[in-house]
Amino acid sequence: MKIVQSFWSQNLTNPLTENYGWLSEPHNWLSWILSANQLAKFYEVELYTDQKGYEILIDKLQLPYHKVHVVLDELNHYHKSLWAIPKIKTYSLQNEPFLHVDGDVFIWEKFSDELLNGDFITQNLEITTEYYEEMWKEIYPNLVFVPNEMKDYINNSNSYAYNMGIIGGNNYEYFKHYAAISLEFVDNNKSVWNSINGFNFNIFFEQVLFYNMIKESSEKVNCMFSDTPNDNDYIGFGDFDKVPNQKNYLHLLGTYKKSERICNNLETYVIKEYPEYFERLRKLFPTHFSHYEMSFDKFKNQDLKDNFKLKNTPKIIQELSNEYITGRNFMSLEFPQEFDQLIADKDSFELLKFAEIEIRDYFNEQLNENVRSVIIPEFGQKISLLSIDEIDELILQELEHPILYEEFILKMNTYLEEDIDNEGRTNFIELIQNRTRFFIVEKVLFLKAKEKEIDLIS
Repeated sequence: MKIVQSFWSQNLTNPLTENYGWLSEPHNWLSWILSANQLAKFYEVELYTDQKGYEILIDKLQLPYHKVHVVLDELNHYHKSLWAIPKIKTYSLQNEPFLHVDGDVFIWEKFSDELLNGDFITQNLEITTEYYEEMWKEIYPNLVFVPNEMKDYINNSNSYAYNMGIIGGNNYEYFKHYAAISLEFVDNNKSVWNSINGFNFNIFFEQVLFYNMIKESSEKVNCMFSDTPNDNDYIGFGDFDKVPNQKNYLHLLGTYKKSERICNNLETYVIKEYPEYFERLRKLFPTHFSHYEMSFDKFKNQDLKDNFKLKNTPKIIQELSNEYITGRNFMSLEFPQEFDQLIADKDSFELLKFAEIEIRDYFNEQLNENVRSVIIPEFGQKISLLSIDEIDELILQELEHPILYEEFILKMNTYLEEDIDNEGRTNFIELIQNRTRFFIVEKVLFLKAKEKEIDLIS
């Protein structure tokens, strides 16, 4: 099946200065770097774009597309808020089975044959809640045209839609029909583009319309995920600490794009895995990335990780150099999966709280009170904060000194009341394990696997 992506620069004079809904402008391009490269590991991918998109994604970033179609400049008369229009146009241009993958979707293995065998393929079905309903209430009264295919949604707003992080299928002719209806929906409302929330309008002429058309024709849709979340309740789609062992698909949709924590993980992952692409992006945003004070390549990255692991010793507060923090950030994406594997294999390992981590009360302006917090040093004397409860503080107190994980669990068990039953004890251990993993992810804890002794006799 043909794998495609689409990017339209929205007819902006300088697309580099647009954040496209992300925390910052560079994070948009970091997402494209990761999405294109992960897809290219498994497929020959084709890009549909405009001239300015070609100049950035191909000329400057040199993303690994198999083929590029510069055909989306014809969309430049559309309002820039209509971000789904290039996707719709791209569907209409397909003359063979295809799968469109958004630029904020990342994969770590091929899509299954079972999924790709479908006439229609999407990420998942979602419930349209009051969140969508309130958007529709603001948009609908201003529209001058609504296609008949939307009548069920108009009569009953609490319905469904398809999340189209991935979208396509073997029935490519139907997608031409769907694209024609969608474009008619948009074009016939041209007179009100400036008076409605165009950003929210995309949801209805793309996701909601597609669901209602498919529902009317009773076609079967292959969904990558069987869960049906609420439209504003996607959980776990930004878990970089769980790829590739526990997850092989991430989609930084909605508020994930504005999350500083997730965007930092995206940045760290790209630097760690695709340093040559990061260096190209860095030339376009030298000020934004100036805090690194070093160049990256595969060999440098391995040295940063190795040096970080070697230097971390108990009770010695490290010089918080850029090299140290970068190595720590790299390992914060690898340690959690190592932790999972060590637990699963019942192998022995040590845990230790980083010496530079502080635990103290920190004034929370939103709550207008002091909150017990973990303070984590970041680049440029910045900090990250984690609010903690009494159990968290007990965990971190026990990890002030290196301790074997099995001994740590035994120590934590001493805090339980004597009459607690086995189920309660099991739940407590699971809680401790989950919080320990959380602190590893959040750059609070360091782990070190114990080397297995070699049985010389055998």
